[in-house]
Amino acid sequence: MEAAVVLLFAVLAGAVFVSVRYGRFTAQRRLADLRGFVHSHGWRLGSGDEELTRRWPGPPFHPGGGVARPVVTGTHRGRDFLAFEYLYEVTPSPAAKTAIPHRRTVVTIPLPAPVPDLAVTRKDAVAGAVARVLDRPGADVPGESGRRYHVACTDQLFATTVLQPPVLAELEAGPAWEWRFAGDTMVGYQAGRLTPDRLLSGLDALADVLDRIPAEAWRHGGPAAA
Repeated sequence: MEAAVVLLFAVLAGAVFVSVRYGRFTAQRRLADLRGFVHSHGWRLGSGDEELTRRWPGPPFHPGGGVARPVVTGTHRGRDFLAFEYLYEVTPSPAAKTAIPHRRTVVTIPLPAPVPDLAVTRKDAVAGAVARVLDRPGADVPGESGRRYHVACTDQLFATTVLQPPVLAELEAGPAWEWRFAGDTMVGYQAGRLTPDRLLSGLDALADVLDRIPAEAWRHGGPAAA
């Protein structure tokens, strides 16, 4: 009996060891793939920056903080960008002993000028919570875009100026990235790790929206970055 117990513990310990080693291997492989992709585009890869999780208060950043790593910077389609993987943990209940990790890929692009806060989120149970967190009234969005997305904005005139037919068409046809304007920065995010495909998808999704926003929107005025 004792021999069987010892054998069982040995098997479990071996399984844990293999799992840990495999996790480290896959993490190293993901980082190597990302590094190669970044370097092939002439971009830069950094290890991390805690300040990034506090620079733009609001979604997708959790009030409890988190970590931002790795960090990618560069230029895409004529615009500078900063992107990173954001990881935070949430304990589901006070009695829970294990926190649940949540990962988001975050892509940020400087705007031509500071503008009123505006958020475009998927239309689900979270959308109303986002509007409440940002303390922003909702804006009506016509057509299919209105069924897919919720818009919260401090300035209805600005929201109307931004959400012209070309932008709405892009929201309908483009990938499911949520985004918001935070002062002089566009912050886009999607659930999941920072991978080459997701990074490029986010950069193109944000650029496609920015390319379609009329120039008068940037003359509307808004809060300067902190």
